[in-house]
Amino acid sequence: MRTKAFYISLLTTPLFLSSFGQSKKPGGQSKAIICLTYDDGLETQLSNAIPQLDAAGIKATFFLNSIQGSSQSDVIGQTPEAVLGWVNAARNGHELANHTLFHPCPEKIGWEKTVSIETYTIDRIIKEITTQNALLSLLDPKRKLRSYAFPCNNVFLDGKDYSKILREKGLVKFGRGGGDSSSIISDFKHLNTMQVPSWHVWTGTSLQQLISFAEKVKAAGGMGVYQFHGVGGQIFQISGETHKAFLDYLMTHRDEYWVTTFSVAMEFITQNKPGKNKGSQVPH
Repeated sequence: MRTKAFYISLLTTPLFLSSFGQSKKPGGQSKAIICLTYDDGLETQLSNAIPQLDAAGIKATFFLNSIQGSSQSDVIGQTPEAVLGWVNAARNGHELANHTLFHPCPEKIGWEKTVSIETYTIDRIIKEITTQNALLSLLDPKRKLRSYAFPCNNVFLDGKDYSKILREKGLVKFGRGGGDSSSIISDFKHLNTMQVPSWHVWTGTSLQQLISFAEKVKAAGGMGVYQFHGVGGQIFQISGETHKAFLDYLMTHRDEYWVTTFSVAMEFITQNKPGKNKGSQVPH
């Protein structure tokens, strides 16, 4: 179902806002904040993206749907590859975050009725997010609070903005929405931490396009969130070579960019908004 469905970014909220100023690393040198996020728990993330990230020493955020269980293993009692892969990813410092169980999206873009957003109630989405939190706690028990990515970047359910309900119930701490290659965050003071914009990276995006977004983030003195899916295959894919080359670029320019997980970046931002803890520096 998922592989044949074609979905688009429903929430595109580019932000060109007043500058908060670049974050500071120890020593006072300015850095822009870059977050690499990956949606849907795809196999190519385990087989291609994570090995490349680990080789580069970069930590990323993976927004996961339901995880393949023991029924996917040919050997009784053997840990399924996906389960082992995500457990190891968490142990290696990557963030495992919530993306619901069944990823509800609109029927009009290909979703089957049983998991389309039109059939959902607030109660149902809350139950899914709660259950997914429980599953993630088994894979990554050290993390107590999760970030959340809205399926199809859609914050509305039954005409209501349910991000506010998630905040009120304390189910997730930060929320990531959608956007495009102009979605650069620079007004940290007024940033809605439950609807943080990101760039939905489309199939065939080039290395230069990936670098150009980072350079615009640096010029704005802000933060940029990449929303990847497939790496070297599957949906919205970029090539493995392009992905690796972009990681190489970020590492070559490590003095200009602080590359960290979504939740770590958001914790830093919320603790260091203008007028609060002035003079704070980006941690190592």
